[in-house]
Amino acid sequence: PMPSAGSPLTQSQKKATESKMDFLKLLTLQLRSQNPLKPYDNQEFASQLAQFSQLEQLTNIKSILEAQNNTFNLMSQTMNNTAIPGMLGKNAKVMWDSAEFDGSSPLQIGYNLPRNSESGTLEIKDHLGRVVKTIELKGLDLSNGQHKLTWDGKDDNGELQNAGKYSFEFKFKDKEGNNIAFEQYTFGKIASVRFSQDGARIIINNQEVPLSNIADISID
Repeated sequence: PMPSAGSPLTQSQKKATESKMDFLKLLTLQLRSQNPLKPYDNQEFASQLAQFSQLEQLTNIKSILEAQNNTFNLMSQTMNNTAIPGMLGKNAKVMWDSAEFDGSSPLQIGYNLPRNSESGTLEIKDHLGRVVKTIELKGLDLSNGQHKLTWDGKDDNGELQNAGKYSFEFKFKDKEGNNIAFEQYTFGKIASVRFSQDGARIIINNQEVPLSNIADISID
């Protein structure tokens, strides 16, 4: 299909055409204004024409690359839109640090350690940033690899918390006391999908999460 009037490809072609016309006008004016008794050096004209030819080639290459990029983006969006309906209702593992607690159902969270940790903690915070529960991680929870934990919705005093958004902050340190980088996840069912100018976003645990943040999908 032909590009629209406002597409980047059309704008580039328009600018390239305008540049060509400007160059030809300048060249014509230069020829008209030269002294007949002392014409410009032919080598100078040849150099100007060579530079213009190089610029034209670069502009054409840019237009081709922009057209390819638009095509790839369209193909990627089409593939995403086709695959998304089959994701609804599936369990998803999402790279995210918060979730919506419904007031009763436990929440599953996880992390991936690249190496063994000497110590680790998990702080669960409410929507105001107040720590409601602190968990000291020990034993196998500090070993490298994938881990999954369950929060029952209760604070340090064993009281069930109100429904709302809660964030999960992990901290891991090695023997030297240095922080260890890690990947963090939340788990839940994909309830729906919303499309926007920023791309597709899934609704999981009553939160909108970019489709690119999905790390894994499973039936169980």
